Amino acid sequence: MQMEKCVAVGDMFIHEEDFRRALEKSSLFQTCRYLSWKEDAQRPQARKIIRNIETKGSTAYPPDQVLAEEIQDADAVFVHLCPVGRELIEKADHLKYILTCRGGVENIDMEAAEEKGIQVINCPSHNAYAVAEYTIGLMLCETRNIARADRALKNGEWREQYPNSGRIREMRSQTIGLIGFGTIGRLVAERLTGFGSRILIYDPYVDPKEAEKKGCISVTKEKLLQEADIVSLHGRIQPGEPPLIGAKELEIMKEDAYLINTARAALVDMDALYQALKEGKIKGAAVDVFPVEPVPADDPLVKMDCVTAGNHRGGDTLESYTMAPEAVMAQLEDRLKSFEKGEKKCR
Repeated sequence: MQMEKCVAVGDMFIHEEDFRRALEKSSLFQTCRYLSWKEDAQRPQARKIIRNIETKGSTAYPPDQVLAEEIQDADAVFVHLCPVGRELIEKADHLKYILTCRGGVENIDMEAAEEKGIQVINCPSHNAYAVAEYTIGLMLCETRNIARADRALKNGEWREQYPNSGRIREMRSQTIGLIGFGTIGRLVAERLTGFGSRILIYDPYVDPKEAEKKGCISVTKEKLLQEADIVSLHGRIQPGEPPLIGAKELEIMKEDAYLINTARAALVDMDALYQALKEGKIKGAAVDVFPVEPVPADDPLVKMDCVTAGNHRGGDTLESYTMAPEAVMAQLEDRLKSFEKGEKKCR
């Protein structure tokens, strides 16, 4: 099944060349048009762009005018960060697919797409392997004091005492609680099985039997917080929803527990986390995402000895960007094959 036109929009992370390479391997489109959106943005600005999109959605930036012209006769639009809002979608009389290299779809007006019968294909796995590996790294770094020892040695100190001295445990002896069991949560679980950890998961959208197949135990959120030695966040919330972890949840956690967040800053009430750590209600935390990035120099949380802080680098690997367009195209090809077999109804 061949379509006439695809418009691909590169940005500062996934460039036009990456889209071109993926589309040229495929014969799905007769014509491909390549555009760029904020491709010259440097890292600090890029982080602000991502944050705006994650909090304001498809209306975070005005519609790209070149895309507004090109989308009118396109069968598919292929983006990473570029917003595809209602105004653009309503101009697209031939549009069948919106393809995005992101795991989330915050930059797409899903309601407008659904109204016009346009299918959206995202890429939950685009940085999933990178974030899963990084999550395990933070667990080890925080619980085994790797970064603290490094900092001490660089300052000429042979450090012997740490916030968890006398309570340092191996991964095989710990219960790990994963809140959210999507693509990243499952990859984290797979990697944890190699350590021999007991794994609890909380995800109201996942069948407990599915979790069992992965060697995990599905429990309530409260039970997970009560029993987990390490709580790792891999869920999503919508703008305006309360955080998954606030003062109430931190009260439930064990005093020797650690909190890991490589997902979204909005998942945690950061003030409540600081207070819980200050009062010794939990043992420590490893955080890679913050409400304000770059983090202000006087941020009290990152100065705490019981916190391992990252600078939002969980998904920052070569593969997570360059391989994403091909992964999305593979999904589209699989979907079209299923249409041809009559498994689904094609628009």
